[in-house]
Amino acid sequence: MSAPAYGGELVFSRVVTDLADALAHALDASLSGYAVVAPADALLLGEGGETLVGFDAGVPTHVRGAAGDVGPPAVGALARAGPHRVRLYAGGTPSFAPEAAVPPDALAERAAGDPTLAERSRERAPEGPDEAGLDAVEAFLADEERVEAVREAAREDALAAASDLGLADDLVER
Repeated sequence: MSAPAYGGELVFSRVVTDLADALAHALDASLSGYAVVAPADALLLGEGGETLVGFDAGVPTHVRGAAGDVGPPAVGALARAGPHRVRLYAGGTPSFAPEAAVPPDALAERAAGDPTLAERSRERAPEGPDEAGLDAVEAFLADEERVEAVREAAREDALAAASDLGLADDLVER
C-alpha cells in the first residue's frame, strides 16, 4: 500500500473481512480525516486500486474510487466481499469534488450491510450544508438593515443600467 499523500496520523491499519469493523472504529473514535481502503482484488491479485473515504466526526462524507468513480457508485465498488485493507488517518487534507458526497449511512448500509451501524451514522451525521445554508439565509433576512441596504444597492444599479440604455424616463417609482 502506498504512503498517504494527504498527511494525517495513522490511527488504524488492519485487514478486515467486514468493513463494518473499520467503519464502527471510525464512528466510535469520531474520526475527522480519511480512510484508504484496498479491496481483495488489489490485495490478492495486485489489480484494482484503493478507495479514499472522507470522514467528519466519524461519519463517512465523501468517497472516491481508484477507477475515478465518486460518490454512490464508488460505494458500490466497496460492496464486494472482503478482505479489505483499511487504514484510517486522523486529520489530513484529501480534496473531494462535490459529486463525491455520500449520505452518512451509505457505506454502513450498502458496503458493509450493517443497518445498526447505518442508523448510528445517520444519528451522528453533522448538520448538512443545506440546513446550514438555510440558517444563514434566515439570519440574513432577519437583519432588516442589511436587507434594505441590498435593496437600495439594487435600485441604484437598476437606475444606472436604465439610464445607460436610455430608459430612465420610462421608469416608475414604487
